[in-house]
Parts: sequence; structure tokens; C-alpha cells
Amino acid sequence: MSIPTNNLYNFVAQALENKFLIKYFYPWGEKGFGNIVDNCEDKTPDHQYPNISSQPVVFCHDQEPLDYDLYSDTQLQNQYNQLTDWAKQCTKWLYKDLNLRWHHATDCNQFWTLLHSELNSPEVARYESTGSFRCAYWWSHAIIARDWYRFALHDSRLKRTGQDIKANFLVYARGKTGKRAYRTQFVELLKQVSSVQLGSIDEQTVTSDTSAEYTPKDFISTNCSLVLETVIDRIHLTEKTLRPIACGHPFILYNGPGALETLRSYGFYTFQPYIDESYDNEIDPTKRMHKILQEMNRINNSSKKYQEYIWKGCQEIADYNKKLFFSDKFLWRVKTELRKNVRTLPESKVDFRRIRKMHVGYGRKHRLDLNPKTRRYRVELYLKLKSTSI
Repeated sequence: MSIPTNNLYNFVAQALENKFLIKYFYPWGEKGFGNIVDNCEDKTPDHQYPNISSQPVVFCHDQEPLDYDLYSDTQLQNQYNQLTDWAKQCTKWLYKDLNLRWHHATDCNQFWTLLHSELNSPEVARYESTGSFRCAYWWSHAIIARDWYRFALHDSRLKRTGQDIKANFLVYARGKTGKRAYRTQFVELLKQVSSVQLGSIDEQTVTSDTSAEYTPKDFISTNCSLVLETVIDRIHLTEKTLRPIACGHPFILYNGPGALETLRSYGFYTFQPYIDESYDNEIDPTKRMHKILQEMNRINNSSKKYQEYIWKGCQEIADYNKKLFFSDKFLWRVKTELRKNVRTLPESKVDFRRIRKMHVGYGRKHRLDLNPKTRRYRVELYLKLKSTSI
């Protein structure tokens, strides 16, 4: 069973027994304030009044890594300063309301539950230090990847039939900006390693949908994937890690320290002793990178017979991992963890007296909204923020 990606937050709502109003970014991968939406099936009659909710809120920042500084006061102020004086006067309330860090200030909740997908992350502590959020982890990419790669379970093209192996290692390094800038250095160092297939074997155009696809020829023509995750300063396991698992491919993982141990906690096997995985315990990211490169060279320099032994053992593990990934047992494990992590948080109290006052005084309090000039400037600011990635 897989959960279609467009139903991801219905899945979250049902896993949490529909006790929360679910908010998330849309389209997928967005982080702009104007792209925060409510899960459509969770809307209550309260939503005829903007920013009034009688339900505890779960805000899903679970597809991209947390980045507290992305919403810094300086960056917000720079955008605000570009507006005219009249626009500032008319839209000051909206400008502040759209700041993710205090968006809930117009809500009637004591705090929001921030649902994220990373471990050992200093960003989580920064959000919680504001007092506006209580953070809960869940592995959202596990559910997303089961949908994206669901055909891999049945794809006969992924079965090895004695075809020629073009390289030991398959490496995708499609984005090299922002948090992925480390890949530039890694790819440069890869020139010192033999038997590496960098990118797809058949040339293809990389688009925004590339992460949701897999190329069977890449996996049957190589022995092992080298996964370069989005970030390397924390554990954030995305579809990049789950693609070789779904395709039954052994892998070496460059993510935050302890990432392999996290995978093992979900029941997956990793590739020790065939592959030396001591790199996973290295705290320093540069040293971790060099340990991975050393292990790749060690394997490449081994005898042909020993390499056959390594890849045979790794393949048996990869086949097990693929079966587990598509099992109901794994889906149940992720769902149960989501529910447990949210339930163990303190309950956010709702100020029902404030809700009543806001409902009763709504027409009088928001009469200014009837002013065409006010509405126009508010809409202009909303669209400006919505179209700008800061």
C-alpha cells in the first residue's frame, strides 16, 4: 500500500485521529509565507473567519530541512521597506502575520506543533526556544518515496540478468547550491576515484520531477549508489536515500553522523562488514567525506574475486531492504512513530474566550477591510511575498 502524495496530509490528519488542524506548504518544496495552506478536509466553520481556529495546529515543515534564519527579521524587513508608506500602514498586520515564527500570534492556540523530518538538528532547538512551537519528528519522505517509487516493487527491468557492470559506484549530484554546495568539493575529489558513474548512464534533462523518478539502467549497470543527501550537518533522510532502497541497490550514505544507525532503527540492514561503515560515526563532515572516498578506493583496489564477494553480500542485504520498504510493517512503523511523537508533546491550550470575542466582534473589528485601497495594498503585499523565495 502506498499513500498518493497529494493525500499525504490527509494521511497525517487521520494518523493523528483528526484532532488537529493541519497546515503545510504548497506547492511541494515551497517555503514562502504565502504558500501556507490548510488541509482542505480539516476546515471547520471557524474558517469563515480568517486566522481563527478552535483546533490545535500541526504545522508540517517536513519536506525540506528547517532553516530558522530563512525567516530572519532582517530579510523580512528588507521586503517590507520596499513598500510605499501607505502600503506599510495598510499591511503592517499582514506582514507580521505572515512571519512563520509568530504566525500563530493571530491564532487562539498556545503554540503550534511543528512537524519536521530531521534528527540531531540545532534548527529544532532554535524553533522551540521561541516558545511558539513544540517540535515533533516524523519520516515524511518514507511515505512520499513509497508513492514515487511504487512501481519499483514490480519493475522487472531492475532485475540483474548478468549484464555488464559499467562502474562500481553510481553518483547523482544534480544540485550544488545552497546546502548542497558541499557536492562541488565532493565531485572534484571523486576524480581521484576510479569506477564511478557520475549522473545517469543515458543523458537526460534534470527537471523538478527528477527526484520522483528512477532510471533502471543506472541501477542494473552499477554495483552501489553513493547517496549525497541534501544536508550533511544533521540526519535528514529523503527520497535520495530511499531511491536505491526501493530499487534494491546497495548504497553508501553521506548525511549527518548516525544516519545509518537511524536506518537500522527502522529495521533496515546496512552493509557492514562488506563495506566499512565507520564513516557514519565521524562527526567532522570533511573527515567523513574522506573516509567515504577511502572506502571507495579500498573496494576498487580489491581483487576481482573479493569484489564479487562484497557485491554479492551487499545485494542480499539490498533485496531484504527493498522488501521491508514496501511492506505494511514499515508503513505501520512510520505511522506509529508519528502518532507517538505528537502525543508525547504537551497539549496546546485553546483560548476559547478569545475565539468568542473574535467571532462576535468580527464585523466591527474588520470593517476597514471594506476599504478598496486597503484591500488592494494587502493583496499586493500578499502576492509579492507569495512570489518571492527568501
